[in-house]
Amino acid sequence: MNLSVQGWIKLVLKMLAGTLAIAFLEIGALLMTQSHFETQDWLKELQLIQQHHLGIFVIVTLGAFVLWLWLMHTLLEHVAMELLAIQIDQRNENLFNDREFSLLHKMFFVHLRPLIQSMNNNFIAAQMAELKVKNIENSKDEMIGNVSHDLRTPLTALIGYLGLVKLDPEGEQTEKYVNIAYDKAEHMKTLVEDLYEYVQVNDHNFKMQLHMVPLNLSAMLSQLVANYELESKQHHMEVRAQTAPEVIKMAGDQDRLARVFMNLISNAFKYGEGATYIELSASLISDNTVEVRVTNDGQRIPEEALGHVFDRFYRVESSRNLNTGGSGLGLAIVGGIIEAHNGTVRVESNDEATSFILTLPLQLEV
Repeated sequence: MNLSVQGWIKLVLKMLAGTLAIAFLEIGALLMTQSHFETQDWLKELQLIQQHHLGIFVIVTLGAFVLWLWLMHTLLEHVAMELLAIQIDQRNENLFNDREFSLLHKMFFVHLRPLIQSMNNNFIAAQMAELKVKNIENSKDEMIGNVSHDLRTPLTALIGYLGLVKLDPEGEQTEKYVNIAYDKAEHMKTLVEDLYEYVQVNDHNFKMQLHMVPLNLSAMLSQLVANYELESKQHHMEVRAQTAPEVIKMAGDQDRLARVFMNLISNAFKYGEGATYIELSASLISDNTVEVRVTNDGQRIPEEALGHVFDRFYRVESSRNLNTGGSGLGLAIVGGIIEAHNGTVRVESNDEATSFILTLPLQLEV
């Protein structure tokens, strides 16, 4: 941040010209105080004024000095504005290239500091906005890559098994291949549905799309337990529900909240290795807040994974090898729906149990 040589030369010339102009003004003002000149030499006349009219001489000289200070301040202020403009141009050029953002330098002109602070705040906001856009772009690319990978695997298997059926329609393994292909198609359908749901949940207008109605949370949990009765037997697990008090009424989007609990139950079936039960429990923790826990006694979630389970496409590494078929979006969808209800969700896991803990307001305040 430097002023050009021409700029400094112009400044010096202006300061010299201003000084000379004020000096002539001072001399003229002093001479004008005299009703008649006693000599024809203006220098001697100034000396006489200093000797016989010292008060006038001091006042005019002080006035000229103040005027000179004001002129110097004005010239330096113009230079400061030019330097500030140079700083702004440099920041504009390098704002999104610098690894570390450098702020505008504070000037010695106090009244310019609010302007500099405002500009710094604007630059920081612009940089943050640019970084956010870049993160969104990277996130989109990552999402496309993950979706492509997760869809390609079952699609490749589906095409492969259908190819075997096509080569030998009447073969002994045809029925087996058709069943496998059907399972892969179902898997792809689940992935697509989860992706569609995730996009909806992350839409900035999603909260406005909630269909808020009065509902009985206790009845919803009991119904979910009944719906999973067959699957629980297949997994040799008990699915149960309890609420305190027995009836908890609240407002919410019934379909979306049901999706939340279904995702958590399905998650427990898929990843709760060794679990003997899944328990849905709800209790009032304040006059306007209910806490719902979805708990299983299966394998614990590793400590390093607890902070990432609600990230999209995140799967605990041990679960990736189990061929569970999850999309990695289920818990991200849960987080989005609960957030839209002004609630929170977290997970706790130890050797005894793993609990997904949801807190929801009984009445949604928009």
